[in-house]
Amino acid sequence: MKIIFPFLLFFLCVQISQSQDLSKHHWENRLILLLTEDLADEDFNSQIKELESGLIGLEERKVIVYQVYQHQMKVGLEKDAEWTAATNLYKKYDEKNSPFEFYLIGLDGKVKLQDTSCISIDKIQDLIDTMPIRKNKIQPKT
Repeated sequence: MKIIFPFLLFFLCVQISQSQDLSKHHWENRLILLLTEDLADEDFNSQIKELESGLIGLEERKVIVYQVYQHQMKVGLEKDAEWTAATNLYKKYDEKNSPFEFYLIGLDGKVKLQDTSCISIDKIQDLIDTMPIRKNKIQPKT
């Protein structure tokens, strides 16, 4: 029993940390989740290119991109970033059972936009700019 308990505790901690992957961003960052069943998916790759074209605007709007490939994930758009385990993240957000899914999650942790096709960088930035916290930040002070 003494040997089994540490392994069980470790397993539980790993499961808890995986299920809370995104909670650390609550009220700090907006998130874009790109879920794909296939890294060669046309919509997935088009979305990455679209996001790369607007990196400065996304950074201004405190957006972090998560690429989620089945049970793995990587943060950001860098091609050489390593994939890490993310079993629960894919399960939680794979609602439409589509080869590609896009999610924009606000600072409050709620889904603001969900789609199964590529979204233009202008539409993403315009939507973020209409969110109350962002509006307050960009409104000129009088």
